[in-house]
Amino acid sequence: MRVTKLQSALPCLLLGLWLVSGTLPTASAQSTDRIRTVGGSETGEVINMSPLSVTLDKNGEEKEIPVTEIRSILFRQEPSELTQARLNATNGGYESAVNRLEAINMSEIRNDYIRQEVEYYKVYCDAKMALVGSKPILDAGKALNEFVSKNPRSFHILEATELLGDLLATMGKYSAAQAQYERLASAPWPEYRMRSAVLVGQAMLQQDKYKEALQQFDTALKIEDDSAGGKVQRLSAELGKAVATSATGNVDEGLKSVERVISEADPENAELMAHAYNALGECYNQSGQPKSALYAYLHTDLLYGRVADAHAEALSKLIPLWESVGQDGEARKARQALLNQYPASRQAKDLLGQ
Repeated sequence: MRVTKLQSALPCLLLGLWLVSGTLPTASAQSTDRIRTVGGSETGEVINMSPLSVTLDKNGEEKEIPVTEIRSILFRQEPSELTQARLNATNGGYESAVNRLEAINMSEIRNDYIRQEVEYYKVYCDAKMALVGSKPILDAGKALNEFVSKNPRSFHILEATELLGDLLATMGKYSAAQAQYERLASAPWPEYRMRSAVLVGQAMLQQDKYKEALQQFDTALKIEDDSAGGKVQRLSAELGKAVATSATGNVDEGLKSVERVISEADPENAELMAHAYNALGECYNQSGQPKSALYAYLHTDLLYGRVADAHAEALSKLIPLWESVGQDGEARKARQALLNQYPASRQAKDLLGQ
């Protein structure tokens, strides 16, 4: 059979149309559910889920996939708006995601898992925006808590629990935040026990409770886990310990630890790198090196501005640092950026004396 020029060019033409429209092929075109995993993907029909795993029916054989391996699930019959919203949310486009989700007619959804997925991403995006002041934080927290209560078997529960803790910490309710973070330790994986201790330690740092923070970071570092997630948590614990160590007087040790983490961390891990440069800035501040501290925080400001909590912290530190080198105009810019971009943040409230 002879292939015409049009037939041979058709795949490229279709790809061009997708690129121009900015829209990917929809999940509704799939014949099965697809779970995107850390190592690839799995297809089949989602027949069960829990906070710890999702079970697929693969042509009559069941396969259970732990949530530590799951990046996302694309359901066979999900509306295209959900597919695009999930992608927006993953990339930090929370407002765009919410707009797409609001366009979905929920009365047309028959699959409970898909309905649950739409509801989760709505409350997830609202909570993420509330952390930076774009949504009322109390409303976001209430909606997220209601999702957790109504959907106790969702595979998003661990992520939602951590996010609840983040909202509470942002509001200064550290005891309640700690209670949420500690729930993560009940998961059966060392990575989550480490993450629980790291998050509690970070909350202690925010309260200037350095000795208590050191205990939490040491707890995390004593847990053995060679998984990719475990390695990230180990580096996060080392960062937190470095800041606490520096704050209690051992600045040189803290600096060496942070520099080691920066050299070992994946440069593509924006969240870890942003917090690493903030930790470096804090150690330089403790050692009386304001110019070096300024350069460290500028790394976060200029390279990792999409990591909201770290960016807010960096901006708040840059204000006095710019002033210390006689750059009052830059200090005003940092102040305005903090108040405009992160009005609900702890740093903005501290700046305004609230």
